[in-house]
Amino acid sequence: MLSKHEVSRLFVLLYFVGVVLLASAFFILVPEAQRTSTAWLDLAVVIAVFSINFPLLSLGRMRRSSFNDRIPALGLLGLCDLIYSGLAIGFLICGPRAMVPFRLQLVVQLLLMFVAVAVVGTSLMATAHGGEVAEEEDATRDGLDELKAALARCEAEIRALPPGNARILDLLHKLKEDARYLSPSREASARNCETDLVAQLKEICQQAGATEVPLVATNLDSWIEQCVELMELRKQVHSHSTKE
Repeated sequence: MLSKHEVSRLFVLLYFVGVVLLASAFFILVPEAQRTSTAWLDLAVVIAVFSINFPLLSLGRMRRSSFNDRIPALGLLGLCDLIYSGLAIGFLICGPRAMVPFRLQLVVQLLLMFVAVAVVGTSLMATAHGGEVAEEEDATRDGLDELKAALARCEAEIRALPPGNARILDLLHKLKEDARYLSPSREASARNCETDLVAQLKEICQQAGATEVPLVATNLDSWIEQCVELMELRKQVHSHSTKE
């Protein structure tokens, strides 16, 4: 079975074979006396249409994960391809029959090509932007998920200790409730608060696993207070983002 790299190489080879066949057919079927400027333009248009449509055969080789992300772009590209191919071939056939001057034919074909390239470029840019936005949203959700997981681990560590840490457990419970109602934010300050909170909670977990002394009697009590302050800052960032 061919690898993806080998299939890609075969695909490119088939494309060039198709171009060579089109060029060969032109030289075989069109006598030298009839190879006018219009005939050469027709050959160029046919090769351009072939070059645009040939890559559509590779859609079946796209992975499902990337296919879903490209569906909006593929719809626009497919429509653009259909319109361009129809107009280009249609004018190629009707232009000479209507005795349209060669220069006008050339201008029209170049204009059609320019519009098609512009639409394709816009579509690809929109798809790339949509992918970047999706990645940013995933990163913000991951930050909140990491914070919630750190709070859950920290609470479990504290509960495993001997009694005497009720205040810290109450504060952790409040932090968990606050985290439940946070919404993802792409602001750097929000991400910084989440990162600092996770780092502080990890430190508390390490200290909790290394001591059996009630935590309120250690410096861990002040660390919990710092977590509360960081959470308040994170909530303020969220509230500010919501108002905007």
